[in-house]
Amino acid sequence: MDQNIAENFAKFTENMMDSMQKLQEINEKTLKELTSQQFQSAQDFIKTGSEQIEQLGKSKTVEEAVSEQTKITSTMGKMVLDSAQATMEVLTNGQKDLENLIKTAVKDGMKSKG
Repeated sequence: MDQNIAENFAKFTENMMDSMQKLQEINEKTLKELTSQQFQSAQDFIKTGSEQIEQLGKSKTVEEAVSEQTKITSTMGKMVLDSAQATMEVLTNGQKDLENLIKTAVKDGMKSKG
């Protein structure tokens, strides 16, 4: 009986370590994707902002300046929404990966008990 308890504990520990490793992989993947997405957004904001401010500086009338400012505001607003959408996609994918890990762990746990 003691041998059976030891084997069950060893199997439980092995399954737990596997799950922890998979969780770490999910977290690393999600963090890497978020970081990459955020750096890309920052580069896009800087580039677009610089280009549009340069255009604003070339305005010769108040009307042209207002028009350029409107373009800047519109473009930056769209970029913010695009960035938020991309961030949500990364987080949603990470959540799905985590849900799949939990389902697999529960299913494996039920098999080992049965």
